[in-house]
Amino acid sequence: MRTVTQEKPHRAELQRGLLAGLCALAACTPNAGNQTADASAGFCVKPTSCNPDPGPQPVNCAAAEAGLEFASFTLADFEESGSDPNGNPAYFGEFMYSYTDATAQIYANGDNGLQFPAGYGPVATTANRCTSDDPNNPNHHILHVTGGHVQGGSVIGAPFLGWGGGLGVALQHFAVDRNLCFDRQANYLPASDRSPFCEPESDELPVRYAALNLSDWDGVAVWARRAPDSQPLLRVLVGNKYTDDDISYLMYLQDQNEPRFCERSRECACVNGKDCQKWDDPGGGLPAGYYCGNPAADPLPGTISGAGVQAANSCNITQCNQVYPAFPGNGPDPQFKDRPCTPHAFRGGGQSSYCFDPASDPPPAESDQGCGDHWTFPLHLTTEWQLFLVPFTTMSQQGWAKRWSFFDTSSVSVVRLTWDAGWVDYWIDNLRFYRVRR
Repeated sequence: MRTVTQEKPHRAELQRGLLAGLCALAACTPNAGNQTADASAGFCVKPTSCNPDPGPQPVNCAAAEAGLEFASFTLADFEESGSDPNGNPAYFGEFMYSYTDATAQIYANGDNGLQFPAGYGPVATTANRCTSDDPNNPNHHILHVTGGHVQGGSVIGAPFLGWGGGLGVALQHFAVDRNLCFDRQANYLPASDRSPFCEPESDELPVRYAALNLSDWDGVAVWARRAPDSQPLLRVLVGNKYTDDDISYLMYLQDQNEPRFCERSRECACVNGKDCQKWDDPGGGLPAGYYCGNPAADPLPGTISGAGVQAANSCNITQCNQVYPAFPGNGPDPQFKDRPCTPHAFRGGGQSSYCFDPASDPPPAESDQGCGDHWTFPLHLTTEWQLFLVPFTTMSQQGWAKRWSFFDTSSVSVVRLTWDAGWVDYWIDNLRFYRVRR
């Protein structure tokens, strides 16, 4: 074990709207898979100068977890049975999503050497982690993810070159899908039937829908290791109602005139060095509209990638009319829908174009009012399995968006594992909330 150190009258309408759009963010990745060596044969993430990964040795999991207790729901244990994208029986990480900077993509390595885009619900692989696992009948599953891109129909290992990427789990799935707090008709359960993790009925509906109360728990636990060629850094991030874009979105959906805990903005200029131009046939199933690049010379918008690129590289009004990625079923994001793409300069000197109408909308939020700066702590992985314990008391914000003087763990809404630029080859299992046994 390693320790690092009063409700609106349109409630029913909002609940229906929220539940209709329930979906976690999935990365835009190529739909391709290829055969690759499994760990026992010496898996390599780098195409050249490879240090093969022979795989880890099982560890004494019971000893590592002695004296601890874990929340009644597991964020991700990769034991959910289903099918891989080829239709073969497989296990996967239910409710887990991935996202990247688009300079590389993140792939989940399944059984039989198959790789698939991690996307939403990444495929797991069979691997013994604990000494108590039967070596002759392995039936434990973990997440093994690597960075790469498609080349010639195969997935080739590649480093991330921008800000990196991440994996996440939104707690709304447990409040709603697992019926901890809401019944199947989207009604908030009476106090006698609600889980102790649920928010009080006095809280705003978006908070009750998207967050859980973890104030009686110590922090986040995760088993993790890396391959020899992978960067060692893996961050644990925890968001709450004060930092979460999703809750800000849901509060706007409920009542755009009510104050929110943090603010979102949407950039509509090109961030990949290209000009914003009208495309009549962008291909890839994309509608005609404005995209970054020259239709006569550049690749299709869906294939252009670079650090910080928007989904499908849309720009201008086309970008403003995009859905909010976490709730695509709700249609275009109402906070930016049909807004003109307007140049704006921030007080710090930065400038770009954003989706807002100066005649009727407030200007884009300054960074000190923005969402997204969740509480975080860095892990440094080794090539052997370790149980990492991250107490909430050790986590802090990074300082690039709205800052808060305290970490309110009574309204936790998301947990993420993120990485920076570099090579990625991570093995992950049992992402949970923990506390010292009482």
